[in-house]
Amino acid sequence: MKKTVLMFVAALAMVASAQAKTVKKTFKAQGKCEKCQARIQKAAKAVPGVLTAAWNKDTKVCSVVFDDSKTNLNKIEKAVAAAGHDTDKAKASAATYNKLPGCCKYRK
Repeated sequence: MKKTVLMFVAALAMVASAQAKTVKKTFKAQGKCEKCQARIQKAAKAVPGVLTAAWNKDTKVCSVVFDDSKTNLNKIEKAVAAAGHDTDKAKASAATYNKLPGCCKYRK
């Protein structure tokens, strides 16, 4: 009986992990410096399901790896915008943007 229960639990775990799919996506995020980099990456990583986030200040591209059963790119971009950084699909509010340090202001 104990062996049957263990096999059943193992089978359930395999089915659950098979449904989750890890994907890698990129998106543009506006910023200028290392402070921006830290803020953008922190905001992206705070979204449940995001495994990694890396923003390049020269290309303005953020690469994320996430579990698509827990989140999606739209939610990640909204989190980055909520931290003060515009993306192609989500814009930071004026109030949030205005709270950024002077070195991080990217709007003209």
